This record gives sequence, structure tokens and C-alpha cells, in this order.
Amino acid sequence: MVDKRTVVTAVLCAVAALGASAVMTKVVPADDGQPSAHAKAAPPRTSSTTRPSQSQSPKQPQLSAAPASPSPKPSASLPKAGGASAFAGALFEGDVTGDHFCTATVVHSPARNLIVTAGHCLLAGRAGEGGAVFAPAYADGRAPYGAWKIEEVFEDAHWSDGTDDDYDLAFARLAPDASGRNIEDVTGAAVLDATGRTGEEVTVTGYPADRKVPRTCTSRAVRSTPTEQRFDCADFPGGTSGSAWIAADGKIIGILTGGDTDDVSTSTILNEYAAALYARATGAAGPAAGPV
Repeated sequence: MVDKRTVVTAVLCAVAALGASAVMTKVVPADDGQPSAHAKAAPPRTSSTTRPSQSQSPKQPQLSAAPASPSPKPSASLPKAGGASAFAGALFEGDVTGDHFCTATVVHSPARNLIVTAGHCLLAGRAGEGGAVFAPAYADGRAPYGAWKIEEVFEDAHWSDGTDDDYDLAFARLAPDASGRNIEDVTGAAVLDATGRTGEEVTVTGYPADRKVPRTCTSRAVRSTPTEQRFDCADFPGGTSGSAWIAADGKIIGILTGGDTDDVSTSTILNEYAAALYARATGAAGPAAGPV
């Protein structure tokens, strides 16, 4: 495992040398006296807009403004990708011909155009050139619903400005496809529950960066600190950051943000801060009081 304080020093030096045009890789320092919770985001291949980073360090690509690939019409029965629901998918840099580096999930919203992932997977703000797209139900090198352009990413300031592990969460608004459809109308979605649930069985689907199929596992989420929960399931390596923790009732109660090993994964407790961020992403007047 990489010591995050070491990575912080190396990254800051590199950013200073490259100047403002470099893409910054945020690395979250561990709290004093606490074990490091390494983010499970994998870096894309080196390109003109990105720099290589450690395999277990958070990677934050610029967002793509390129047109999304057309999405095929949905069938009456949504397909599954390696056992995963169609609304789970991989985040790619630029297009689906490259490497996927994080996982995201379509979350129900009034405008039916929102995904949820880990904060360290994407940069907050409006989309720029040359960055990330979402490929739902990606498997075996194919994206049955195409690649969807990210228009804007929403993060809590505790994360975007301070990289506070307790707020490592992001929502991203997707543009409609070439036919004018929103992502939720094509793939379906899971409902977010931001009431602080934990201590129950969850099913988690993530996309390991070194494979073309997702990894799905069911285990019990356990609260490890007042603000963090964990689940123990083998083989959740880099690339699985952003995976939704879906409870037995089908609601999202966690988002994979890290873990000290491939067999241990962590999530923040989704409570008032997550509800407030969801409300901002959907344009609501204020935070939701219960499941959203």
C-alpha cells in the first residue's frame, strides 16, 4: 500500500513544476493516529491531459465535452453486466476505447439524469475538454447503452476544497443522448437513502481497472467510526471506487471510497451532508429529510 503522506509530497512537487495546466491528483492524507484508507481509483493511461499516478491514489481527470456515443433503445427487460444491474457502469477518460478508472451508478432524480460516485473520481464543476464519460452496463469491451457525456459534477466543499475523507462523494449530471433521452429512462436507477443507514447487508458492484467485467459481491456493512462504514469482500481493487452499496430494499446506503486492502472496502455514512449535496445537484430548495 502507498503511504498517502508520501504521495501528497510527490504530487504537490510535480504540480508545482508543471504549472497551472497540469491535472492535479488529489490524495487524501490519513487522520493522525488512523490507518490510511487508500482510494480505489485507478489512473487512466498517460495522455496529453493527464499524468500517471499511483495505482491506489485518487485520480481526477478533466471532464469531457465531446459528444456522447449514441445509446441503443432500452429493451423491456434491462440487461445485466456480469450480474450487475444496467444502471451500474464504468467511468472512462474520453471514450470507452481507453481504460476505465472508477465506477458510478445512476441514481434516481427528478430530471432523471444523475449518477453518483466517489468524490476523488471526478473534478467538481462544469465539464471541460478531454475527460470522463459514463458507460452503463459495460462488459467485455462493449458499452450496450453507449457513453454518456458528463455536464457538471457536484461535490461538498469539505471534499473539493479540503479533501476531507468524510465527504468523499460526488453527483454528476449527464447530458441527454443523441435521441434526447435521459440516462434514467434508458437504464433505470437506484434510489439514494441519506438517513445514515449501515449495519445491514449490501450488494456492491465495481469495475476493477484491470478487467473488462464488473465484480459483484454481497456482504454486511459495518460501522467502523461515527462517519465511516466498511464491508469485507475479496477482490475489490483499483477502479472500484465509486461503487454503490445497495441494500436489500434496493436503495443506495453507501459509496465505495477506499480501503486498506483489496479485501476491505470503506464508505462514508450517507447522512445530512449527502442529502444536502443531492439537493444541490438536483436543484432542490433544501436537503431531503429522508430517502431521496
